[in-house]
Amino acid sequence: MLLIAILPLLCFEGNVRAQDVRPKDYSVYNEALSLYNKRQYTVAAKSLRNIASRNPRSSDVQFWLGMTAVKDGFNVSGIRRYFTKCIELNPSYPHPLAHYYMGIIHYTDDRFADAVSELNLFFSLSRDMNDKDVNKVYNDASNYLYWATFLADAELHRVPFAPRRVQGVSSKYNELYPFLAADGKTMYYLRQVPERQAPTYYQQMQTRYEWQLFESRWQDTTFSKGMPMGKPFNSGASEGGVSITADGCELYYSIIKPVGNYANSDIYCVRRVDGVWQQPEALGPQVNGDHSWESQPTVSADGRTLIFASNRSGGQGGIDLWRCHRLSNGDWSRAENLGTSVNTPGNEKTPFLAADGHTLYFLSDGWQGFGGYDIFFADLLETQTLRPTNLGLPLNTESDEMSFAVTLDGKQAYCSVRPEGANNSDVLMFDLYEQARPEPMSIVRLSVRSPHGKHDTTLVLHTNLRQAICLFEDSTLPYIAVGSADQLRRLSPGLNDSVSSIDLSDTASLNSLFGWLVDHPREHIVIESPHSDQSRGAYTYLRQKGIRAERLTHRGGTEFSTPQIRRNPTNR
Repeated sequence: MLLIAILPLLCFEGNVRAQDVRPKDYSVYNEALSLYNKRQYTVAAKSLRNIASRNPRSSDVQFWLGMTAVKDGFNVSGIRRYFTKCIELNPSYPHPLAHYYMGIIHYTDDRFADAVSELNLFFSLSRDMNDKDVNKVYNDASNYLYWATFLADAELHRVPFAPRRVQGVSSKYNELYPFLAADGKTMYYLRQVPERQAPTYYQQMQTRYEWQLFESRWQDTTFSKGMPMGKPFNSGASEGGVSITADGCELYYSIIKPVGNYANSDIYCVRRVDGVWQQPEALGPQVNGDHSWESQPTVSADGRTLIFASNRSGGQGGIDLWRCHRLSNGDWSRAENLGTSVNTPGNEKTPFLAADGHTLYFLSDGWQGFGGYDIFFADLLETQTLRPTNLGLPLNTESDEMSFAVTLDGKQAYCSVRPEGANNSDVLMFDLYEQARPEPMSIVRLSVRSPHGKHDTTLVLHTNLRQAICLFEDSTLPYIAVGSADQLRRLSPGLNDSVSSIDLSDTASLNSLFGWLVDHPREHIVIESPHSDQSRGAYTYLRQKGIRAERLTHRGGTEFSTPQIRRNPTNR
């Protein structure tokens, strides 16, 4: 629970006449208030306690006893006892400060809904009151109400969360930053293991540990216990968690290398060729800075967007999230800050970009949360109008969360967590509640045939939506096939069962295709559909958007029987 310091009042004039004190005690009561006004709080409290013994139902006496507890050394137990009794005797007590302190008491006891009620009464009663003592706590009360409302709503709307320990990946050691490959068959993560080099004589009495990159493969019903990744990984430098494109051919991670007296963390890419990981390549000055920390990269499924954490200048403060786009020549664009809709003056880190390309999960200690780093998610297509969403209780806790990621279909999530009372962090997996899921995606692996030979390629498609399929050859777009899954399989036997129906009437898909054609002005495409009006309509739409006629070919109806996927001859 987030605790906010209780600020004592500097002064408060006792000038409220008791309405529930026996008439014969009025003089003693007024004398006690006079002592209070003279700041003789100990003596005033003693007199008020005597009055309370003869007037046990007096909420006024309990109120002033509470105020003496505030002033006389800020006696927390007295504040709790007297204001609680005051509100018990009179829930609608007319002075706002009674409800202010009762709201703090409820907040401290994690009764956030009750705290909201009391603090709202404070503001209601003080609305027309021009009292300097009430004004002194007004901002403090606003802060309490802000947090109490958030926490009360979180308690009321607790999210489903039934985590299970990922066997094989989780061990007696610490595991951090898990990443599950798009096909769900391999999990990569950091594991803290005993150092490989032999200890010196002075180190033999104490085991030393280091972080290594591990991978575990799915075997029937569980993951293997994991093995350290081979060369070029675990080379002796400090390495961070990984992110891999959907085709499994590009891996991004951070490496810390000394630059003079500075430990410089940069982001690297490792490419897999014929199943073998090549040497790491630094991403260059558009991504990495000479004297800044760049780490925790997440790459989009198609390898065209990179988001990472950095403390470089020009951000919102602390560690921010930054984004780069892949340019047509293969380089990365200059990093852009994700702005105030994601970043805060605090810290944002460990981003994970879902396979849909626009749902971003990340950790932050700057947005409203439950303590430390909480997990948030945001739609990058709507960040100008929306703020990130806290994943809620009990998924987030009072402690620091460590990492968060989701599977390709968005139905499950996984994270690294140190369970309460445990010595080591484990990897957990759980069903992600529906409101926090990204768009579901599926992998389609295609065997593309052309006059230049045959090769495999991987696409990530929306599972529930219909869209145009773009078939890539040598990083270009040679062909658009539009039709049913069965028709597309006839074009390429490599298609799997996850292919969904395709519809050229989808304006978003056509706009995406138009954008690609603008970025690749020398490319020509073929559009085919079993329905002539679909292929013709797409052709007309692109022509109206300004694409030259010689760059487009369309066919439909009985012409949709091409035996192979091929490059448009006009593209030569």
